Amino acid sequence: MKKEDWIWWSDFREKKSSTVSGTEYNKIAELHAEYFNHRLIIPCKCSPKRIQAFIDDLNKKFTSEPKPKVR
Repeated sequence: MKKEDWIWWSDFREKKSSTVSGTEYNKIAELHAEYFNHRLIIPCKCSPKRIQAFIDDLNKKFTSEPKPKVR
């Protein structure tokens, strides 16, 4: 993961809220498209299963790669 994406993801994961803002929703979709090599797909907000799958995939990638030197 790029340094700035890693920082954003780390901050997102530290958040205590169980909801995702519109900006976060779009950023998650953008990160998933970039790191899983597919075109940008913005999942329907009517069913949280797809965005949760994106979050789960990104969590696996986040934890499996070495932490970049940040801050």
